[in-house]
Amino acid sequence: MKIYAPAKVNLGLDVVRTMENGYHELDMIMAPISLYDELDIEYADQDKIEIENMELSEDNTISKTLGLLRDCYDIKHHYLIRVKKNIPSQAGLAGGSADAAAVLKTVLELEGIEVEMEEKLNLAKQIGADVPFCLVNQFSRVKGIGENIEILDTNWKFNILLVKPDFGVSTPEAFRLWENQEKFHPDIDYVQMACENQILDLLVQAMGNALEPVAFELRPELAKIKEEMLDLGMVRVMMSGSGSSMMGFCIDEDVLQKAKSVLEKRYGFVEVVSVGAKL
Repeated sequence: MKIYAPAKVNLGLDVVRTMENGYHELDMIMAPISLYDELDIEYADQDKIEIENMELSEDNTISKTLGLLRDCYDIKHHYLIRVKKNIPSQAGLAGGSADAAAVLKTVLELEGIEVEMEEKLNLAKQIGADVPFCLVNQFSRVKGIGENIEILDTNWKFNILLVKPDFGVSTPEAFRLWENQEKFHPDIDYVQMACENQILDLLVQAMGNALEPVAFELRPELAKIKEEMLDLGMVRVMMSGSGSSMMGFCIDEDVLQKAKSVLEKRYGFVEVVSVGAKL
């Protein structure tokens, strides 16, 4: 059985505060994009996960998902899961979380186990912070540590340019540095308003990512990429999540494509993708 696991971007990300348990309370606008990992799932004699051209860590999200499902339900089968990674890792695009959400949904279906969405979301948040959103896979306002999701009333779709350099940004390191920085709090209400009313001009003015300044401090090369994208005609450039993917916004499709043709000679991953795309 072939399934697709869509990536996400953050159109707004505010770090509200550090909670007593050490986690950070977030307030975000998230949206799916037309970039997918491809997974083949079939019955097998034992659970096995194969990922093309990648070493598989023991704590990978797919193994974690299968383990959680076996702990919670009577899972009668084992699964061979083959993954073709199209979503770059350490990119702020939730590639691992997308795979986990896809496996969670699919294994429950294959086992004939009917579960309410609320229960699926409760399972998802035990796997990773972005997994609940990846289950919902619609424009959403996401709060807390990723578990509180409000689906936005919009069917907006628009294209952006996505550039991922050949390095990532450590999320724990970014949050650690954020603790000691002057705080920047984007107005997520305005970002939500822009998305619900499909106003790109408002979005590019309102959007912001509280982790971008610290990511730029950790990896100054990101500021250079941003400058290059602006020079090529983007009206706004912003980092997704904790990085290192940079998003370029422009209403002119020709400008997006021309910038892509220039930047793909310099960076390993450069794609024009559709925000709000649904499978």
